[in-house]
Amino acid sequence: MQLKKIKYFSLILFLFLITTQLFSQANVTDELGRKQGQWVTYKNGVVFYKGEFKDGYPIGEFKRYYASGRIKMISQFSDKGRRRFTEFFYDQRGNQLKAKGLYVDKKKDSVWQIYNKSGMLVNEEEYDQGVPVGLWKLYDYLGNLVKETPYTYGKIDGVQKEYFENGHLKRTATFLMDTLTGDMRIYFPSSDIRIQGVYDKGLQDEEWIYYTEDGQVLYTETYRKGELLHRLDPDGKTFVIEQEQDTVRLDIDPSEIDF
Repeated sequence: MQLKKIKYFSLILFLFLITTQLFSQANVTDELGRKQGQWVTYKNGVVFYKGEFKDGYPIGEFKRYYASGRIKMISQFSDKGRRRFTEFFYDQRGNQLKAKGLYVDKKKDSVWQIYNKSGMLVNEEEYDQGVPVGLWKLYDYLGNLVKETPYTYGKIDGVQKEYFENGHLKRTATFLMDTLTGDMRIYFPSSDIRIQGVYDKGLQDEEWIYYTEDGQVLYTETYRKGELLHRLDPDGKTFVIEQEQDTVRLDIDPSEIDF
């Protein structure tokens, strides 16, 4: 019995010495105060992050953790810490990916992908030093493309496209640096045009045409810088819109349609 106790305490002492030795080799700073080697920090008794430093710069793989102990993010550092490719995870079992992308000088850069908790890609975004650029894509919970939005220097610039679940176009709208300028088209699920017209600096302009689902012209409107001049039927007569219950308003401003 006495021999077993001695072996037990010897094992405890051995583990203590090993842990002390390992800890003494971590969280080291040099004479200039720069972090060197392996670092592990704790928050409320749980590992907060761990990784390696060289001359004060993070290098290689770093891991950060939720209070639950699950991995929050994994980063791969390079270029003296300036570049960091990071994967974010949901706080749930299985380490489900939440988002991934590159940071340069702590700003989002290049293509970023965002996922829902089911693992479906829901957003693709592109950045240049934190500024939105390129073609951003939005997907629904089934993975279907819902919207494509072009960005230039952080502003919507070009033709924005929205889609029905069947993949057909729902709307196309032309923007010039965040302002509706140019052609606008809205479609029925069948792909037939529902409304088409033009914007000038965010205002309806020139001729707007409204169609029925079978492709016939219902009426036309003529605008001058947002001012409605007249609304005519196919025979050139004044067209009066009759409001009906449980139907889509015919006089709706297409820019206000929220799909």
